[in-house]
Amino acid sequence: MADSPFIVQLDEQNFMQVVVEGSDSVPVLVDFWAEWCGPCKTLMPILEKLAIEYNGAFILAKLDTEAHQGIAQQLGIRSLPTVKLFKDRQIVNEFMGALPEAEVRAFIEANVGPALPADDDADSEAEPEGENLVATAMQLFESGEAEAAKQMLQEAQAEDPQNTDVLLALGQVCVSTGDVDTAESCLNALPDEEKEGKQALRLKGILEIARESDTAQSVQSLREKLESDGSNSETRYNLAIAESLSGNVQDAMDHLLKLVQTDPGFKEGAPREKLLALFNVLGDDPLVGQYRRKLFAMLH
Repeated sequence: MADSPFIVQLDEQNFMQVVVEGSDSVPVLVDFWAEWCGPCKTLMPILEKLAIEYNGAFILAKLDTEAHQGIAQQLGIRSLPTVKLFKDRQIVNEFMGALPEAEVRAFIEANVGPALPADDDADSEAEPEGENLVATAMQLFESGEAEAAKQMLQEAQAEDPQNTDVLLALGQVCVSTGDVDTAESCLNALPDEEKEGKQALRLKGILEIARESDTAQSVQSLREKLESDGSNSETRYNLAIAESLSGNVQDAMDHLLKLVQTDPGFKEGAPREKLLALFNVLGDDPLVGQYRRKLFAMLH
């Protein structure tokens, strides 16, 4: 497989994330192939060449149907190669067989659009290119290619230092990889009028949580510690941080709320502060209203 961030190898673990969820952000072209299939080997380099040429306007995702027969059966793959195009979680077009490059290019142009020339920097294309770059980077991030996404966003940020979309996306990726300092720099670099926006507040909330993360302790080990000593505020607090960074935000809020009730002075009121930070992370989620009411009732 060509070495490109726009070409991803599929399996059962990442198919939903890369193809289905990823197609919300950028079209995903799925190539169903097998090692024994001669036409597949003819088509493969054509698809890879076009994925690189299109520079992130679509993602090429490749599925070895011999290694992952279940997915191929679910999608009704009966001949190889088969290529399906996903947009907005739907199959919107497909073709079968090793088409010549001109026909494959025509298929992609009809469904994705023409590839932009490498030196095309017209102002009229600047905004769509920027939006597409962020969408592609976040699709890579969600498929597990965090470092590739980070590099792409850092390059974009170097070219346009105050691009809000790039700064917010880069901050999110950096928090997930433990680079809290860079994430904080992204937040500070936002234009003043953007710092109170929903996404900026979400990034700020995640940062407040991430600053106190103890990566030496896993969620499971902290759960076991708390189970053996439910009155240990330090363990409960560390578990709340770990749960929130693992995506278990409601569990995290339950632990923080418990600390507000049983040990409100712990770390000079840190449980309440982190609970408010999680409200920023959740934004308009109905849980925010529910837990705000619980917090208010507890404090008053």
